[in-house]
Amino acid sequence: MRPVWSLELVRDTNAPLEAVAAVLSDGAGFRRWHPRLKAVPVRVEWDDPQRFEAGYRLRPCPGVLEEGCFEVRTEGGRLLLIHRVRFKGWPVILLMGWWRLRSHRMWERLVESL
Repeated sequence: MRPVWSLELVRDTNAPLEAVAAVLSDGAGFRRWHPRLKAVPVRVEWDDPQRFEAGYRLRPCPGVLEEGCFEVRTEGGRLLLIHRVRFKGWPVILLMGWWRLRSHRMWERLVESL
């Protein structure tokens, strides 16, 4: 049985959904705002004026599988930004703290890059 670690980062902003969705759709440009992911093949799962969702799956290092989802939706006049990710594999035990620290201001960097 492999260790599994889940991480969820939630923020809100007044940025326009269209601008955030455009950045999240461009998996090749993640290096501008994401602390770990440089280029990611994303698959858009939901795209309408109220909600955007894109997922990805990759191997960030040998022995680790990362499955993530970016969800953006309007809520109470604001835009809710959610990143859910699961890491599977033995190296996760050593890397999870580092990844958590590196991801702390991820959403803030995305909004600043708009």
